[in-house]
Amino acid sequence: MALGREVGALTPGGTRAQHATRATAAVILAVIVACAMSLPDAWWAAVSAGMSTMPTRPASLEKGLLRIIGTMAGALSGYLLIGWIAYDHAACCLVLFAVSAIALYGMAVSPHGYAWMLFGITFNLVVLVSLNDPSQAFSVAVYRFLEVLVGTACALLVAILLAPEADDTDAPVLPGWRDPFGAQWPAATYAMRSGVTVAVLPVIWNTFNLPGIATMATTVAAVMAVPMLPGHVLDDPARILSKAAYRLLGCFVGGVAGLAVLAVSPTVFSFWLALLAAGVWLFVWMQASTTGAGYVGTQAHMVYIVTLVQGQGPPESLLPGIDRFAGITLGVVTLLLVTALLRPIGDARGGR
Repeated sequence: MALGREVGALTPGGTRAQHATRATAAVILAVIVACAMSLPDAWWAAVSAGMSTMPTRPASLEKGLLRIIGTMAGALSGYLLIGWIAYDHAACCLVLFAVSAIALYGMAVSPHGYAWMLFGITFNLVVLVSLNDPSQAFSVAVYRFLEVLVGTACALLVAILLAPEADDTDAPVLPGWRDPFGAQWPAATYAMRSGVTVAVLPVIWNTFNLPGIATMATTVAAVMAVPMLPGHVLDDPARILSKAAYRLLGCFVGGVAGLAVLAVSPTVFSFWLALLAAGVWLFVWMQASTTGAGYVGTQAHMVYIVTLVQGQGPPESLLPGIDRFAGITLGVVTLLLVTALLRPIGDARGGR
């Protein structure tokens, strides 16, 4: 219902549309630069550009800086630890859980939460992509940082040139790292559940012989990018189900839209960019909604880019897009199953 209302209210004017236009410009610029530099994962530059574009110039600068710092720390940590955890599966799962949980708890409670999230995502990407061949960890870490740097730089350039100054809206005051087993227990349980999800994904991939370690890394990034909602009630089944539906709907909308574009086989670079821009604009516009459609837009925005941007130019096959779409959907479903199975964690501190 919310999604239908948002589509019906679509308009090319206003501050919301201007923000969508800036984000789209940053994404397209990032794709062009990443392809020109022959970076292996241009999609990560595109996602970085879209996610670093905020409604105002100062907010974009702050978020971009945090993204660069978090990525650098995660890439370096992953490179330093891969030689140990690549050959010890139990240690690998424990480290993935610990890093993910700490990063996501930091995202929920720290004023620099975005850097913490990117630290965890980048660490996991470097580790997972390098598991089969730890010797490639250095190149993976360097390229991941370069891709984020390119995307973020494009977002900052667009923000400096086109974004307005800050408004008078006060930023929310976050509680900090104190009292994780008391007042901040909801944030701690959220972080632990997501950490468990990240830790079990390698086991699921190996057990069912799912395709591509890089696809699994993309899945992990999608899982960790799912935010904890303010005021989320851990013991409210209806609300959990509602937000789960929005997550899955966002994956479905973004993935199907991306696959539909791939089915057209856009081999001309400019045509491919135009189709990419159209979808990004629409989903970023939806993302600004205060209804459930905003959550759909956030998820669809990332999935659309990840599905559609595959290499250094127009995609040549549907298969990588299908693999990524399926992998991201599997990751989100796994997160929801873990949330349901570990729900007693929330009840233990829920005051019942």
